[in-house]
Amino acid sequence: MAVYSDSQLGVYEQCPLKFKLRYRDRIKRDMEGVEGFLGLRVHDTLKKCYDDLRFTKTNSLSDLLAFYNKIWQENWNDSIVIMKQDLTQEHYRSLGEKLIENYYNRYSPFDADITIQTEMRIGFSLDDENQYKMQGYIDRLSRIQDGTYEIHDYKTTSHMPSQEDADKDRQLGLYQIGVQRRWPDVENIRLVWHYVAFDAELVSCRTPEAISGLIESTKSLIDEIESAQDFSPNESRLCDWCEYPDLCPLRKHFYKVEALPVNEYLNEPGVVLANRYAQLKNQEAGIEAEMEKVREAILDYARREGVEVIKGSDCKVRVTFADKLKFPRKSDAERPELDGIIKEAGKWGEVSDLDTTALIGIVEKGLWSKDLIDRVMKYGRIEGSSTVRISKLKDEEK
Repeated sequence: MAVYSDSQLGVYEQCPLKFKLRYRDRIKRDMEGVEGFLGLRVHDTLKKCYDDLRFTKTNSLSDLLAFYNKIWQENWNDSIVIMKQDLTQEHYRSLGEKLIENYYNRYSPFDADITIQTEMRIGFSLDDENQYKMQGYIDRLSRIQDGTYEIHDYKTTSHMPSQEDADKDRQLGLYQIGVQRRWPDVENIRLVWHYVAFDAELVSCRTPEAISGLIESTKSLIDEIESAQDFSPNESRLCDWCEYPDLCPLRKHFYKVEALPVNEYLNEPGVVLANRYAQLKNQEAGIEAEMEKVREAILDYARREGVEVIKGSDCKVRVTFADKLKFPRKSDAERPELDGIIKEAGKWGEVSDLDTTALIGIVEKGLWSKDLIDRVMKYGRIEGSSTVRISKLKDEEK
């Protein structure tokens, strides 16, 4: 069985096809979004902050910003994608400076704990048989004065989750398992997320029951991945950042035609077919609206003239009127009362969790007692219905 990381599991949940292309087929693409690039540079800068501190060197804010700008310039390249067209590289670089400044002002002089390691690789198994193997990198592992270990994670995202989200987060929960596997004597662990864009942190402490549940749910997800045969694509807002648009059946035609000149684009067979189908659907909508008007006129004529068949030039239209029994739908306010009456009478199974079609059949055939049917019928109503069918005239009818 393969070794998994939380990011791999997340990719599978986001899009099974993307998971397959990236981790099973190992198709590499040199595509990096500016948000990810920014996050890496901020992480590198905070790593330097704590690594230097272990050697008693305390960096000033200007030192850290100088380092950040240096590695930004060294690593920036033209293949980095900026999706938001109204923003530039400079906007993101300046944002990174602001994030570092927020963190520095909140935690300086960085002496609230002892850093054990930064960017710490951790490998562990979820089971005693060593079948469900995991790995990951902890941004920073530290220990505070009372002996509690803290697993820190830096977040540069513009989204601030809730405390409930933090308490359900899989990644740091898995890291807690890894730390406790490496150091079994460690009992108290705090999971700490630093949302530097908001100058805020979220903290979560997991109970043994929560950790056990996390182990089981993660093993179940791994089993699903291992047994998967059909890695179907899943369309979401994240598709714009995917590196495989040319291999995805949901996006590959977009990828194929987006670079075509206008004259070639409009003549591309797929575009032609899609445009023609849309044109026909628009015509169909107009025809359906017109047909509904004529249908209502036919019904009015049939009622007024007292006829059931109307003759045309080479066709005839047959009209039928009927009254149908109806009962409240699940969304109707009266439905719970009706459910209660049927359950109280011990008849619930006969209507298949109150399939109203089955209930109508029972009432119309008189299969229940008159008293029960009378009680049920308080919630029934008779609605008029009509059908209009057209057929060709026979030769003798013309």
